[in-house]
Amino acid sequence: MKRNNKWFWISPIIFGTTVLATIRIINDVPRDYKFWQRPLSVNIIEFVSIIIISFGLEYFLQQFVKRNKSAKEMSIRHLVFEYLMMMMFGIVLTLPILYGIHYMTDSPVTTNDIVIAEVSMTLLIIIYYSIFRGGDLLQGYVDQKILTQQIRNTQMETELKFLKAQFHPHFLFNALNAIYFQIDENNEAPRKSIELLSDLLRYQLYDINQTVSIEQEFNFIRNYIEFQKVRMNESFQLTASFDPNLSDRKIHPLLMFPLVENAYKYVGGAYWIKIEARLQQDGLSFVVENAIPQIQQSTNKKAAGIGLENLRRRLDLLYPGKYFFDTRKTNHSFIANLKIEC
Repeated sequence: MKRNNKWFWISPIIFGTTVLATIRIINDVPRDYKFWQRPLSVNIIEFVSIIIISFGLEYFLQQFVKRNKSAKEMSIRHLVFEYLMMMMFGIVLTLPILYGIHYMTDSPVTTNDIVIAEVSMTLLIIIYYSIFRGGDLLQGYVDQKILTQQIRNTQMETELKFLKAQFHPHFLFNALNAIYFQIDENNEAPRKSIELLSDLLRYQLYDINQTVSIEQEFNFIRNYIEFQKVRMNESFQLTASFDPNLSDRKIHPLLMFPLVENAYKYVGGAYWIKIEARLQQDGLSFVVENAIPQIQQSTNKKAAGIGLENLRRRLDLLYPGKYFFDTRKTNHSFIANLKIEC
């Protein structure tokens, strides 16, 4: 509940008034005691004190819910533990409040006052906390439903685009096949390039399921590296390291490839690329660094940014809260760092 929300200011007043009314009814009715006949200053001190305490209590409950909001699954055991904590909090909080108010109003504290205050305050704190926690759980459920719908919509759009574009890849495969057989067998380099290009296209179109092994992704990147050798001059230096311990891990396809493609597209300056994939405690760490010219055109920055922003959007949909993606530029290189829990 934000401070600019009117309920942030109204709810503590309602809570404090309810607590005060409950205690007065339970304590005064059996004794036929009329609290409004007390001095006005006493009633004002009592009312203002309980309202101030209610605002402090609301802030505490907000922070408590916020701190426990990161729990991925809200189990019954966790909820029971939270409610026990609220019960203990109510019991411990009530005594100093009770003695403080009675001290300011110059009235003695009886055993009956303590029992009534403890039971009433603790029960109302639990009810108040239930409203906070229930609202938080409901908002989490709504957010999850919205995210699920976004993922479904994205999958449907992707599938539709794929179906619309199927004719063109078939045409391209047939064209590449025709060109391949038109090249003399002695011209091994262009024939090999066409084979590699066909393999790259085939993987993107046919060999991808919902998830693939990271080894399949590594093989795809290796083929792309081999394909790029055709246009790289002798001064180009490549360092590539793929941790074999990652091979059996599963991942959504084509998440590492944009970083490699971006590096080859904008490499310059000292003309080198470094690629490193390694296993970390929580999954994959993939770092790509490429040399850049000291002066780059602004159009190159914009083009690279579009590709990386598209990648970030896919990561948001496929691995919400389970990835880290960062890019930075030094005077001589561009570094992309991707970590995924898998």
